[in-house]
Amino acid sequence: MSTATEDRGRGGTGGGPRTRPAAGQSGATRAAPPRAPRATPRRTPARPRSAARTVPPAPRPDPGAAPRMPFVLLILGLLGGALASLLVLRTVLTEDAFAISQLQQENRELANQEEALRERTLHAESPEAVAEAAERLGMEPGEAPLFIELETGEVRGDDSGGSEELPGTGEQAEAGAADSAERAR
Repeated sequence: MSTATEDRGRGGTGGGPRTRPAAGQSGATRAAPPRAPRATPRRTPARPRSAARTVPPAPRPDPGAAPRMPFVLLILGLLGGALASLLVLRTVLTEDAFAISQLQQENRELANQEEALRERTLHAESPEAVAEAAERLGMEPGEAPLFIELETGEVRGDDSGGSEELPGTGEQAEAGAADSAERAR
């Protein structure tokens, strides 16, 4: 007959090895093994303990449970890393926002300069400004143009105001002729 032996833990009855039937056997057909006399350990008389020295026994860790300290350190490390990354991200975003505001300010200043230059250009292109600049340079208004007829060889237009029928010999030419007459005097 085959039997398996188990050791009894604390709190069990019969303090020695216990046998149980092997697979396929019932407990009624088995014979009880002979028992050896049991030696009892001597107990020393208990000495009185003071209430201040009483410390509850430390709980034993469950051998199947994972240790908690590495897990706690991992979680704390992850939280610390997340906080550090948020701080760095916020700093970068703040720097970028500052750079954007500076670029927007520069853009407004450049737009104002562009508008001022456009106004100066429009003023400089006006006929009054061109006439003033020509006078400062010593230029004089032009005289009425003279035209030569190629077939007949005749010259049309004159220095005295020109003909009304030719282009460019109207009021402007007369004004130019008057100015040149005044200068000749």
